[in-house]
Amino acid sequence: MDGEIQQDLRKARLLCNTHSWQLLHFRGHAADIAVMTEAVLDELIKALEADAPAQRATRLLLGQRASPVAAALEPTKPCLCCAHLDRMESNYLDTLASHFHDPIVQETYAVSEGLCLPHFRQFTKLLKNPAETKIAVRAQVNIWKILKDELGLFLIRTSHGSSDDQPIGAEADSWKRAVKQIVGEKDVFGLRRGEGKD
Repeated sequence: MDGEIQQDLRKARLLCNTHSWQLLHFRGHAADIAVMTEAVLDELIKALEADAPAQRATRLLLGQRASPVAAALEPTKPCLCCAHLDRMESNYLDTLASHFHDPIVQETYAVSEGLCLPHFRQFTKLLKNPAETKIAVRAQVNIWKILKDELGLFLIRTSHGSSDDQPIGAEADSWKRAVKQIVGEKDVFGLRRGEGKD
């Protein structure tokens, strides 16, 4: 394993919860995972052993009350996967924002599924032209209104209990798409995603 990556994993205390558990789904990589976790455990043991009794006594004499043990165990780098996703997400949103002045991009966005709420918030921060922001908001509102109408139809068709009124069109999975639109795609936002963002 690359030494720089191993050092980053040590500092990050492996990966966030979501991405660490995803590692277990990669068949045939048990040895790689063992190398990574061994390096992190080595770092954690060193951090705890560095908190020698003399250092604790000095902190007590100086009146420092913060838990040095907890501080030593804190990650000093973000999850590598989350950091990569943040960079890619930023690139995609920057690209969309920088080309949103183009009417073809605006029209394409208007007929798309739009962005989920977390990404739309980030996207609107990147738009510098108030007219473009207004266009984006109008398109997103329309996208969400269509979804809301589909949810209404889903509720009507499922509230009667009749097999003839079962959702069969776009409304059939509207409730799933609504969750995706509000919170984002499943497993996209790890537990440490967005650390350091405003």
